[in-house]
Amino acid sequence: MTATADAAAPGPSPTGAWERFRHFREKNHLAFEVAFFFAGFLFDYLLLHRIDSRPLLIHQGSYLVLLSVLLMVDHRFHTLKAEPIGFWGRVLSFRHWVIHFFLGTLLNAFLIFYFKASSGFFSFLFIVALAVVLVVNELPRFRELGPVLRVGLWSFAVTSYLAYLIPVLWGALHPSQYLAAVVVGAAATVGLWRLFRRFTHDDGWSFARAAAPGLAVQLLLLLLYVLKVVPPVPLNLRYIGIFQEVTRVKEGDRAGQYALGYALPASMLPRVFEFDGSELFARPDDKAWAFVELFAPEGFHDQIAFAWEFDDPKKGWVEVGAPYTTTLGSGREQGFRTFGNRTIARTGDYRVKVLTSDGREIGRKSFTVVRDESQGPRVLEQLYR
Repeated sequence: MTATADAAAPGPSPTGAWERFRHFREKNHLAFEVAFFFAGFLFDYLLLHRIDSRPLLIHQGSYLVLLSVLLMVDHRFHTLKAEPIGFWGRVLSFRHWVIHFFLGTLLNAFLIFYFKASSGFFSFLFIVALAVVLVVNELPRFRELGPVLRVGLWSFAVTSYLAYLIPVLWGALHPSQYLAAVVVGAAATVGLWRLFRRFTHDDGWSFARAAAPGLAVQLLLLLLYVLKVVPPVPLNLRYIGIFQEVTRVKEGDRAGQYALGYALPASMLPRVFEFDGSELFARPDDKAWAFVELFAPEGFHDQIAFAWEFDDPKKGWVEVGAPYTTTLGSGREQGFRTFGNRTIARTGDYRVKVLTSDGREIGRKSFTVVRDESQGPRVLEQLYR
């Protein structure tokens, strides 16, 4: 009875600050995993500034090449069911940690770039799903799935990397580019499988663990692109606002900026926060002007469209005229500035969507039109960007 009680008794309490920290970390390992995940995401969000950075693109490309080599080495020892010995055995014992580190770094970057380019509910779900995948890559329970998980994530990384590398090099967005990214991702997956076959004569084993996961990922990505769920990297919306008037300043200290005019009723003056266009106080035949700042890679030249919609009480959201198309170029560091307008015939709720040339949504702005019943000349407040 005494021996049983002694065995059940807790061990000695850890002593020293480091030992207490280790004990606390082991006891709350899941919370630590989540905390470090969000800390790493925030760190990369602040540092990963330009998607068209040449050092960044080279860095990510080198990670994909190294991952390909490591996956083949890992597959070799996985099929042999034996670990290497000696010096290389000690070095290669870290291969799984290195593989998932490379995958985690790439997935984190993709999550940030997709997050910046996302807009709308389905894009939000895509970001959430990608965040879940990033967490899965960090959890030991899922890492035990082995090649099935690692090859699937690698295949996703290849296509995601090409999804913005090709437009950056091309200087425009086109549906054929994403299709090319998927085709190359699928071809790379099949190529990896053919190399794996050299290490085992069981084709079914290799296909199920090397080819099938990657090809399933490619089919899913293609379907999500067709449904316009995949965010339109490498573009992202930096700013959007609704105004009564937009003019370019040609002279003075503000030459080159845009003067954004808006009207406010006397009850809302003086204003405390910067005007964001959530309410537009319009007179009959006024126009709503959408002003945007979009990031585009250096040397980028394409088109974007402004699609206006009205929330009809009987029909729901209906289009207001045909989308207005304008040219997009690579502008300042803060973003390329452009605008579009639409005559507002009715009061109520509106929204404007900013679309890429391949029809994906970069961003949107919802606003309410309130009738301005004032008479006489109207002096507009000004915001400069």
